[in-house]
Amino acid sequence: MSLSGQFYVRPAAGELIRAVFAPEPDDRAILLGRLTDGSGMPVEDGAVLLFRDGMEQPELLGRTVTDRDGMFLFGPLESGILYVVKVFKNGLQERNLELKSV
Repeated sequence: MSLSGQFYVRPAAGELIRAVFAPEPDDRAILLGRLTDGSGMPVEDGAVLLFRDGMEQPELLGRTVTDRDGMFLFGPLESGILYVVKVFKNGLQERNLELKSV
């Protein structure tokens, strides 16, 4: 079992805030991963996609990019569900599109 919750804080200038927080129990999970190259070096700006595995067509649930340390995070995830993670980084070229309403 894990814990989850949230709270808000708006600090004032020069203020020291001490917070005690007791989140609610939660059965969900978090996926924290690191993308590396063949030599173990972190891969920055890698595309990472998270899918819920299905019998016919996996369902895209989320997408992110890796940070400078190759780290990525998805969550919360339902326990007991099979997920597929796909990563991409190799010679991707960026192209900007200008979209106009018709």
